[in-house]
Amino acid sequence: MMRKQPQQQRAKIIVEHVLQAAQQCIAQEGLIYLTTPKIAERAGVSVGSIYQYFENKEQIVEELLLRKSEQLGIALKQAVVEQGDQEIHDIIPLTIQFGFDMLKADQGFLIEILKHWHVYSHSGASQVLEKHFFEVGMYLFNRYYRHWDFETLKNRSFVIINSTLFTMMRYVSNNNFLITEQQLKLELSMMILAYLDAKAIGEN
Repeated sequence: MMRKQPQQQRAKIIVEHVLQAAQQCIAQEGLIYLTTPKIAERAGVSVGSIYQYFENKEQIVEELLLRKSEQLGIALKQAVVEQGDQEIHDIIPLTIQFGFDMLKADQGFLIEILKHWHVYSHSGASQVLEKHFFEVGMYLFNRYYRHWDFETLKNRSFVIINSTLFTMMRYVSNNNFLITEQQLKLELSMMILAYLDAKAIGEN
């Protein structure tokens, strides 16, 4: 949470410039080299101006991630809604592709963050992202699997969203996996579709 929320338009512009500068520094130089003076220089403001709104650089990153997570979640919901007339077998690969594109956007900003995700995995930004993705899963699977009861819908949405998101995040932040991105997209799509159509253990 920010130390102080900007009220005036000029203050909002300063905060926006600070967040953009932090994003650029992280994408170009890496998270571990981020400093408040570097952010101030790139943003064209004084360090003192930054401390009016943020206690430290960690708070800047957390606010930036919170906003990015909200934007990513809303964009994903919009993308799924726009695919409304397609079959589930087509929507799943398209949604996975959208996820990869979003994670790799902004000159690699999120990729750099994901390399340090253990620091942010319990942050407000993480909770916002998970909430949006879970809501997308509930909406999407309920559209095509109306025979499911609520517990089945909730449980399968949770498993699919979390396993897929974790796998994608791990992949884009680490280049050492012995599988191509295209093959991973295919395997994830196959896994999700097979799980959606699988009978529960004990069912006839």
